[in-house]
Amino acid sequence: MIVLEQVCKSYDGGRGYTVRDVSFRVPAGRLMVLLGGSGCGKTTTLKMINRLIEPTSGRVEVGGRDVRQQDAVKLRRSIGYVFQGIGLFPHLTIAENIAVVPRLLDWPASRIAARIDELLALVHLPAEAYRGRFPRQLSGGQQQRVGFARALAARPQIMLLDEPFGALDPLTRDELRNDFLQLRRQLGLTAVMVTHDMTEAL
Repeated sequence: MIVLEQVCKSYDGGRGYTVRDVSFRVPAGRLMVLLGGSGCGKTTTLKMINRLIEPTSGRVEVGGRDVRQQDAVKLRRSIGYVFQGIGLFPHLTIAENIAVVPRLLDWPASRIAARIDELLALVHLPAEAYRGRFPRQLSGGQQQRVGFARALAARPQIMLLDEPFGALDPLTRDELRNDFLQLRRQLGLTAVMVTHDMTEAL
């Protein structure tokens, strides 16, 4: 589902490399973790999968196609992305946050509304209680649940996760990790997750 072959990223014309000669394959339905210390190129590698960052050289394939031959915007909208630090839009309600990509894809309002309620149930946030709230009215763990719901909104087959549990307390982190693993298996998602935490990787 995801293939990187000899992928490099340089910001100075090749004198130095943030990422150098990275190759790996992620079969459909599997989870792969990129583990390493701060500044080692994990997030840069992750962002080259959906072309948030363009590789300097090498090949990245998603779904059997070179990402450079795919429209970058369409590619990003087809891949769920969970940000470090959650990244919800503070001026939008929970429902509006989840609806961002479906609206960009011109889904009809009725389909979007149904998907919002479905996803909130999936991440254990009852729609009636949460859809009209704003991010500031939620705990960190609840906000991250909404982040997962937003990433799943357009029914992606692939999810990219950038330190998704790093800002949470240990109990919430354990609970959300377990919920994510269950969600991933239930939905058959292919996922790549970045972390610096060996325990989290295991």
